[in-house]
Amino acid sequence: MTYCLAALRTLVVGTLAIACVALPAKAQLEGNDNSRAVRIIETPPGQPAAPALSAPPMGNVDIRLPIKVQNPAEVELAVLPDVELVPGTRVSLRIATKQQGYLIVVDVDPTGKLTQIYPNRHSLQVRDSRETLNLIKPGQPITIPNRDNPFAGFEFVASLPAGVGMLVAILSDRPVHLIDLPDIAPPHNGQTAFDQLMEVARQLRIAREDGRLVEAKWSFDAKLYLVK
Repeated sequence: MTYCLAALRTLVVGTLAIACVALPAKAQLEGNDNSRAVRIIETPPGQPAAPALSAPPMGNVDIRLPIKVQNPAEVELAVLPDVELVPGTRVSLRIATKQQGYLIVVDVDPTGKLTQIYPNRHSLQVRDSRETLNLIKPGQPITIPNRDNPFAGFEFVASLPAGVGMLVAILSDRPVHLIDLPDIAPPHNGQTAFDQLMEVARQLRIAREDGRLVEAKWSFDAKLYLVK
């Protein structure tokens, strides 16, 4: 089953102007479309389908130019094999940190649509590992997806629309698995798009078991990429 880019905030079904592709056989999780976090609404009879979104012009953006981030934990995000991708390329992410925390990775496609790609619905359904599934520790970098991980069950594959997108690693000092963030400005202006995302993320509060909302300490790293 292939999950393409959807306007999904609280649980992931795909992206990286990248499609999240479920792996076959035992890597797949049981279930059907009713378990998805988003309803698919068919176009009513007699009404034309909405036009497909196209990416804005990317201009002369330098995707290798570093983005200024707030990063006290010194999180490092690397996009492999490269930040310049052709559709169909399998992509992996390597993340390291200098402080322990809980990792969320979001993708902003060339139109500004934002999707959480890690943890995703595959990893979140593994109950035995849920409390620590996105915990990352100093000196123990992780690769996403990791085929050796029994609950990975997905791949990242570069897909259209062409243009500049942005991946953002977000580290929280408190346990968190899902975040609710709005779509933002198209990331062909990387710093502006990231600043907008960071400002919203910094206002998030995490619910404790007693119902109280507490402020987390966030760290960020961001990388632009180009699907061409």
